Amino acid sequence: MGQWALPCGNGYILSMANAKFLHAADLHLGSPLQSLGNLVDPELHEKARKSVNRAFQNLVDLAIDERVDFVLLAGDIYDTADREPSAELRFYHGLRKLKDAGIKVFMAHGNHDPLSAEYLSGSKMPDNVHVFPSGEVEVHVFEASNKPKVTIAGISYSSKSEPDNLVPKFKNANGSTVIGVLHTNVGGNSQHGNYAPCSATDLEQSNVNYWALGHIHDRQVHKTNNGYWAYPGNLQGRSTKPTECGPKGVLIVEVQENGAILEPKFIACDSLRFLTLDFDLSGVGSYQDVIPMVSDALENLNTQSEGRLLLAKLQFVGSTSIFGELNSNFEDLKEALFREGSNLLAGGAVIKIKNTSRPAIDLVSERERETILGYLLRELDQEAATSLASELKNEIENVFVQKVGQTQ
Repeated sequence: MGQWALPCGNGYILSMANAKFLHAADLHLGSPLQSLGNLVDPELHEKARKSVNRAFQNLVDLAIDERVDFVLLAGDIYDTADREPSAELRFYHGLRKLKDAGIKVFMAHGNHDPLSAEYLSGSKMPDNVHVFPSGEVEVHVFEASNKPKVTIAGISYSSKSEPDNLVPKFKNANGSTVIGVLHTNVGGNSQHGNYAPCSATDLEQSNVNYWALGHIHDRQVHKTNNGYWAYPGNLQGRSTKPTECGPKGVLIVEVQENGAILEPKFIACDSLRFLTLDFDLSGVGSYQDVIPMVSDALENLNTQSEGRLLLAKLQFVGSTSIFGELNSNFEDLKEALFREGSNLLAGGAVIKIKNTSRPAIDLVSERERETILGYLLRELDQEAATSLASELKNEIENVFVQKVGQTQ
């Protein structure tokens, strides 16, 4: 933590330290694991479920280890408004640990856990927790004797679908450093519901120095003229969807004595990690090279896992000369990889395997065949002196070969 001291005589009387906070969102506590497939044995499924449940405890431990001043939770703390009891117990226990460590918590609710009439949060929370209401932005001020003052403003959803842009509601949050906590879809991301929609310009032209956002599961950090707007991504991946794969965790952010925001630092909190591995077969000349390629890649993942349980989706891609042999042996290959995946991934598993590769087509040989492609190529060869015919030939070679590959 950065700090400096004012001298007085022969000693120092005042030490100035940065304020530090943890920004998390989309915990989705109580969420069931998705996309494990029917080939994962029950023992591994239970192990995976328990691993997912440790993610919030990892967040709490990190906040304490990093000695943050406060934690910001930007919506979708629970996966549904009808909270799963064991998730609620884990959450409450974690909040109590943060209280014991002197760490405040400021949290907003999003589309998965709105503050609707049948679901009200905060009435029985530890007193270190502040839940932002729906309807209007609420403002809190963090003050410590040797740290910069920070204004924290936020708002919760009152229903599962919030149609309005909520950014203008933050206009009355003032201070040398203003943090806005909001569950929102910036720029209409099509992978998520378009709730509380706003634009990057809306955020950048506001008086907020750091927008602590939630809703989008991809981690994003964007610099603005007076700070940052950021999504930490969800706390724990839940499937092999692209937005659920890879490291998941939180952002650690510091505020300097002059109010400036330092660049957020990502730290992983996931205990279970979903991954997708693409194997490009375009340069593979022998089917016998496929198994060593996959085996080496899976074993290399173990060195990067840091003890996490890994669940992997494998995809074979590219235009390849071994397409026919791969296709004829694909079911046996899949069975072997599913069966041996737990050994290769140190207790994890291969949970999905997909083949989107296509046959490599020899365009020289194709010109000699009595096919539509052969006829078109021969005709265009004769007209290739014109730039239009040459361009058309290149387009047909590229596009038509891909189409043929995808349909065989």
